[in-house]
Formats: sequence, structure tokens, C-alpha cells
Amino acid sequence: MIADKEKLIELLQEKRQAIISEVVTKGFNPNVKMKDSGVEWIGEIPEHWELQKIKYVANIRNVKASELDNDKVYIGLENIESKTGKLLIGDIDEQQNIEGTSNIFEVNDVLFGKLRPYLAKCIIANFSGRCTSELLVLRCSQVLPKYMFFLMLSEKFIDVVNSSTYGAKMPRANWDFIGNLKIPLPNKEEQKKIIEFLSKKSNEIDDLVSKIKEQIQKLKEYRQSLISEAVTGKIDVRDYNISN
Repeated sequence: MIADKEKLIELLQEKRQAIISEVVTKGFNPNVKMKDSGVEWIGEIPEHWELQKIKYVANIRNVKASELDNDKVYIGLENIESKTGKLLIGDIDEQQNIEGTSNIFEVNDVLFGKLRPYLAKCIIANFSGRCTSELLVLRCSQVLPKYMFFLMLSEKFIDVVNSSTYGAKMPRANWDFIGNLKIPLPNKEEQKKIIEFLSKKSNEIDDLVSKIKEQIQKLKEYRQSLISEAVTGKIDVRDYNISN
């Protein structure tokens, strides 16, 4: 039962990515007139949408943190949940004691994991801090940050970025490739509508996942209780028939 429920969570996360991929490349109006984008991984897009290279709508930030920034919260790849854009921050004091090279990010910057991009690790910063150099820090200009966030979590985007990686043990993507990728771009009003739609769908999936995780936890607690009662003799197993 636990394995089945864990598989269901995986399927829900895949569904989230599929919905995002569909909407950020096709929109959500099935009656809109389409055109060929000329980009294989994108396919057809609504006729009134544009194509722009990422480097023309977002700037890469490479501001290195100094000792004066040691009090800022640190984000590593391990602090970002795959495929959901959720930040997993534990003890703040531990986060501040991280040593090594890190980059500065500001509120509304989009952080995208270039190491093992198939893990789909991407967030929008809601505070200023510092992060591992394995995260690209993007400051959006001609695109809304939340739209860029959803696009970078989409299955199609992750697949094309992952196809560009180099290094067998530690596969990485680089900004030269990502920055030159063309992306489908509606106007900002439509971006807002897409953001609202995808946020709602993501929240619905998050609620389902949360309930399933609670069920898994209860099953694990029940299993542990059952084991404990059996090995301490609280359950009489003398008449239990072992089936072959």
C-alpha cells in the first residue's frame, strides 16, 4: 500500500509537469489559431505568441558572495524539491554556516539547477540570500518571473536542457546553451493568466500529495506498531497459518 501511494505521488508530479508543458507552449485556449514555432522541442504555438531567446528576456547574475554576506541564508540544490519548486530550508543557523563559493540572489530572481538538470530544481526567491554556484541566478526583464519559473519546470524544457549536458558522473548544463534557447512568449497579460491557471493546478496537486503523504505516514506508524506488538507478545500469533 505504501509503495502504491508513493507511485501515485510520482504520477501526480509527472502530471504537474505535463500540464505545465502543455500550457506554456500552447496556452489553455483550445480554439486559438496555431503556427509552427520552427523549434523542435516546442512545436506549434499560438499564432499571436512570440519566440525569444532566454538571454534577451532574462539576465544572468554572477555576483559572488563575500564574507560580509555570511549572515545571509544559503540555498543548496538539496534545499530545492524536484519538480515542484518548493524550498526545503531547515535550521537557519546551519544554512548560514555554509562555506565555499556562493552567489548572491535577490527577491524575484529565478534560480535554476544546472547540475543534473533532469532533477528539475527551480525556485523563485522570495528573500535575498546566497546560493550554490550550481544554481543559475536569473533576473527577468521582458518576462514575468513566475512565468519563467513555470517554463523552466516544464517537462519539455527540462528534456532539452538535459540533452545538452556534459560530464558523465556530474552532468551539467551551461548558460551559453540555456541562454540561447528560444522560448514561447505570450504578452504579459496572458502570462498573468497562465500563471494564475498553473498556480491553481499546482496547488490542487500539492493538496493531493500532502494528503497521500499523511496516509503514508499513518501506514508506516501502523506497521511499526504492528511489529512492536508482535515481537513483544501483545499479539497472539500461535494460530497464525503461514501460507506458502
